[in-house]
Amino acid sequence: MAQTIDEGLRWVAPIGTMMRSALCDTEVNGIPVPKGTPVSLIMASANCDEARFPGPDRYDIHRAQTAHMSFGSGAHFCAGKWFAKAQIEIALRVLIGALPDMTLAALPEFRGWEFRAPTALHIHC
Repeated sequence: MAQTIDEGLRWVAPIGTMMRSALCDTEVNGIPVPKGTPVSLIMASANCDEARFPGPDRYDIHRAQTAHMSFGSGAHFCAGKWFAKAQIEIALRVLIGALPDMTLAALPEFRGWEFRAPTALHIHC
């Protein structure tokens, strides 16, 4: 189940962006970024990097496990990662236990950019 959860978190990151300010003058891909400039890491985009995730728009629980950016990284890595993943696993086990024959009626649509979530989950039982 862990791979299923991680692939879901990669496929549709619950946090779309992370805002910061440049701490010093720097350069990114040849573009100067002066100290104090607001910058945004778009984790949803990083999780769809074709160089890292072949067929990134496809939800694939058999994908070779590769670290994703859904919980950030470095000093700003989300301390709640393990709690969040445990909550997801419990919710999935309860849902599947209650509705073992369910199938998706349609792929869910997601809303939000900073914080993303499905608008609904339509299933057949």
